Amino acid sequence: MSIFQEKPSKPFVGLNFLYMGLSNRWGSEERTILKDCEVSQKAGANVHLYTYKDSVIDLRAKELGIKRIYHQGKFVTKFYKWHKLRRLKGLITELKINVVHCYDIKVLWPLCLYLRQFPEVPLLFSLGNDLKTYYRDFWYRPLVERVDQILLPMPEMVENVWGHIGVPPRKIESVGLGLAVPVKNPIEERPPFRFTDKRWYLGTNLNGIETNTHFLDTIFHAFRVLIERGLEGKSYTFTLCNERNWSECVLTDELRRQVKDWGLEEHVAFVEESDVGLHQPYIDLWLGLVRREDLEDYAVQALLGGKPVLIPRTASSMELFRGFGVIGETYLKGDSREIREKVETILGNIGTYEKNLHKSHEFLLSSYGAKSYQNIMISTYKKVLKRRKRLLKAKRSRNKLLSRRNSP
Repeated sequence: MSIFQEKPSKPFVGLNFLYMGLSNRWGSEERTILKDCEVSQKAGANVHLYTYKDSVIDLRAKELGIKRIYHQGKFVTKFYKWHKLRRLKGLITELKINVVHCYDIKVLWPLCLYLRQFPEVPLLFSLGNDLKTYYRDFWYRPLVERVDQILLPMPEMVENVWGHIGVPPRKIESVGLGLAVPVKNPIEERPPFRFTDKRWYLGTNLNGIETNTHFLDTIFHAFRVLIERGLEGKSYTFTLCNERNWSECVLTDELRRQVKDWGLEEHVAFVEESDVGLHQPYIDLWLGLVRREDLEDYAVQALLGGKPVLIPRTASSMELFRGFGVIGETYLKGDSREIREKVETILGNIGTYEKNLHKSHEFLLSSYGAKSYQNIMISTYKKVLKRRKRLLKAKRSRNKLLSRRNSP
């Protein structure tokens, strides 16, 4: 008998999903967590997000109507302190959790330990960056075996995961990023920052929780030189999209002061809080900042909208361009000269980049679009649930057979 009554449109009705969102940051990983919560929730699951109270992901989850469970104190990841996480075991029992989904390698290992007591509950792990540490020592082996599926944004990461964890390929799947194609705001013909066609418009995003502006020094240095040189008779506007209200950000005053010190007041636009995707159609080039993730989702989203990108050089960004062609460029962290040269290269040949993006659009959409992501995620959840049920049934059959053989 099935553990739930599956309906074609809502296959997870009656099931409880637990998502581990222990983060005080805001970036691609946190947006992916909420995306996954929404996918399973729309498919009928009863979703619980385990997170920190008043974190950005908590506040965004509240807006989406996602149930939150708050972790008390600091989340300890050292092996000898794993016993302090016993509350997780109680939650899984109390909430009758059917699926657990994790996104942090440090959180994964204690989960693997505690979930050994729940053989019917599948454990999924989403990874957004190449691993730097190896987890192939003998004490990790029984923990790794408890992971049912590892989900990656791009297939080129498979070799890194296999080499650092030793998970067999059948347990690794490329799912993309689940991104929507940016669309123009239906309310306004053009945003206020695009007040003339005699300028090039570069866009980037701030997450709203930065505490200093030093990370923009290299960008501002390159931008000032770009303004002095000009390109094809045009000047520049650097558009700063913020995911929070500027009045709520710690760095706003310092950032405005820095813009003034660089003499860029007439060339930097502070865009009010809104969906980043609404502004991307109005820029000429998306400039990705250095982030903790190897490939930020907003950069790929800009590509889906037909806009070339200039992003930090990482293994993931280089693989992206290797697979899709000349649709953007990379730069070395801290190298303002390369940023300037690459900006001029892209904008000076903007027609070529846009033509290549048009050719690659369907491939990009199938690899990183929302529709394909939703289908893959639902299929993956169903697959691991059935696999766990099958393994548990086989284990019970073996135990029953052994019991009969041992009986007098």
